[in-house]
Amino acid sequence: MPTLTDQHLSPLEVDQLADSGEPVELVRCDLSEVRARDCDLDEVTFTDCTLDGADLTGSRLSGARFTGGTATGLRLDRCDLSDARFDRVDLSSAVLTGALLTDAEFHGCRMTGLVADATRGMGCLLFGCNAYGAELPALVLARRAHTGTRFTEANLAGADLREAVLDGCVLLHADLSGANLEGADLRGADLGPCTRERLDSLAGAILSTGQAVAALQDLTGATVVD
Repeated sequence: MPTLTDQHLSPLEVDQLADSGEPVELVRCDLSEVRARDCDLDEVTFTDCTLDGADLTGSRLSGARFTGGTATGLRLDRCDLSDARFDRVDLSSAVLTGALLTDAEFHGCRMTGLVADATRGMGCLLFGCNAYGAELPALVLARRAHTGTRFTEANLAGADLREAVLDGCVLLHADLSGANLEGADLRGADLGPCTRERLDSLAGAILSTGQAVAALQDLTGATVVD
């Protein structure tokens, strides 16, 4: 696999990568503010790269690997991110509107303020991520273990969480209105205070006895004694 190291890439050079016809590894390369739309970057590897403010709208990034580095404000609108993997990448305020996310994985990523609306595909994984305040409406997260992910104040309205496992996840003040939680295992999650509306949104989820008691106490003010 050809490797480019410590390069500052222009839009033209990104286009040339796409035309090379083979996967390329980019190490500590700077693509900040680059506008390179509709490129074929399938299976390209980005290691400790800077993509802050870059615009890759409509590009193919199937099987791409992003490890380390920063990508704040990165535009990935309508990108094919199927089978892509992001490890320890700062994706704060990135935009994935309309992206194809089938089997995409995000591990240990900072995703505060990230926008992923109108996404497509069979579902993705968020493992150990910080998605504080992220816009994730109708995101498919079903049948995956999103262990240790922080969804505090995230918008998960209409999200598909069927049979998902949220062990160690934080859902404090997350919007779960209209989300499908059928069979979702929330026993290891921090649900935060429970209101009647909140309890309705948890229909179909699996809760621990302690969570059920806490919800009852929040709603009624009753003291439960065993």
